[in-house]
Amino acid sequence: MKKVIAVLLILAAITAAEGFKRHALTLSTGIPGLILPELSYEYSLDADNKVGIAAGTFAFWPEYRLSYVRMISSFELAGSAGFVPNLDDDRGESGIFDDLFEGILSCGTAGEKFISVTGGYRYTADGGFIFRVADGGGYFFVDDDSPVIPFIQLGVGYGF
Repeated sequence: MKKVIAVLLILAAITAAEGFKRHALTLSTGIPGLILPELSYEYSLDADNKVGIAAGTFAFWPEYRLSYVRMISSFELAGSAGFVPNLDDDRGESGIFDDLFEGILSCGTAGEKFISVTGGYRYTADGGFIFRVADGGGYFFVDDDSPVIPFIQLGVGYGF
């Protein structure tokens, strides 16, 4: 029992000495709405590398993504891949008004996959409060002529 307690204390000391928090929850909002608003969870592999999952909306339509974030001091570089679900998949046949409604709310991205790349600044206070601002672009795989959609994202969160 003493060995188990000693190992746990050593692991706790190593974790406390790492100087970074392993988990973070962030609420972000973006303009023009690629991911507006979005709740994300990040897990830190080490002080400079994070992986995360996020769920948000695209003009009131859900979107989900998986991200990798590389921190260089307070500068963050992030790459994401995600998708906008097509809600008709669960309902079977849909009418013309359902398709029109879905097209307007999803801005024509329902059922599409996307990638996004951002760069930004992240301030993390000692107590765990996070403030971030990022800028980048997203690309939807709709057709060959799909434009890159620029966006700005502001977020607050908490690391623990």
